[in-house]
Amino acid sequence: MTSHVLVGVDLGGTNLRAAVVDLDGGGRVLAEERAPVGDRTPEAVADLVQTLVERVADGAALRGVGIGFAGMLRGWTGVVANAPNFGWRDVDFRGLLRARLGPSVELYNDLNAIAFGETCFGAARGARDVLCVFVGTGIGAGIVTDGKLTIGASHLAGEFGHMKVVPGGRLCGCGARGCIEAYASGRNLATRARQDLATGKASFGSRRDNPADAVREVSLAVQIAGGAERVHAGHLDEAVRAGDAYACALWGEVAPLLGLAIANAVTLLNPSRVVLGGGVWEGAPRLRELVLAAYQEAVNGPSAEAAVIVATALGDTAGVLGAAALIAAGVIS
Repeated sequence: MTSHVLVGVDLGGTNLRAAVVDLDGGGRVLAEERAPVGDRTPEAVADLVQTLVERVADGAALRGVGIGFAGMLRGWTGVVANAPNFGWRDVDFRGLLRARLGPSVELYNDLNAIAFGETCFGAARGARDVLCVFVGTGIGAGIVTDGKLTIGASHLAGEFGHMKVVPGGRLCGCGARGCIEAYASGRNLATRARQDLATGKASFGSRRDNPADAVREVSLAVQIAGGAERVHAGHLDEAVRAGDAYACALWGEVAPLLGLAIANAVTLLNPSRVVLGGGVWEGAPRLRELVLAAYQEAVNGPSAEAAVIVATALGDTAGVLGAAALIAAGVIS
């Protein structure tokens, strides 16, 4: 291992990954460490990042540490303005990280890092105008315009998950109502389904008059999961493929909303490449089919002609490569 290493970190709402990367020759991961995110207090998460970075660096000096973080950042201040999946508001997270790892640490939005990684090394390589949407624990997007990462006036461009799709709708972790993340993210899908299945009262319109009917046949989803409290999007998708009434009704509500949101983003941005990924997207094939069908119905036709939809080529490597590439390129405060 070289004496100075470049480390990329992908800090999502569920898992943390740190990797020593080589950006030459298409980008390679030389060594990596992973851990689930348990204690979500800022200090505990910063400690976990420090542990994994030091472990993966294995005694080598740090050339730079780029961290893609699942939250809204306040410009280049290093302050997390709002992190719905962590419950943070106005946390100087970069300050906590630099106190532990030194000044060569920079914080980026995780989807900006993913979009940059896919553009430099993955499914969007060679494209100049890119929309990258990931549906996982949360939902986010990164945007590349004319070959450059689009960050917006206050670094909040691409907050796809917090676009409103149902006025006054379900409460989102960001504190607002009706966000697409409140309906289609892994965390919110699981919470909603577990509540519905545990209480026998479904919370969507078509079955509202007799909510017991909506959950009467969900035993399949519960059986797949091993209990209502363990149900997640993958279990629901498997139940949909078997014709389960509750799961089909839920996907019938969620898929059109997510398809509409993607269609509106494509209509607005006119990308040539649309990269779709994330744990929910990749782990729920029937939901994916329904979303893409809804997208085709809603998108502006001429915009769709230019937009090639592709799956992520890098998977969970996109974030670590992108974060490392951003700091190596001098995208720092």
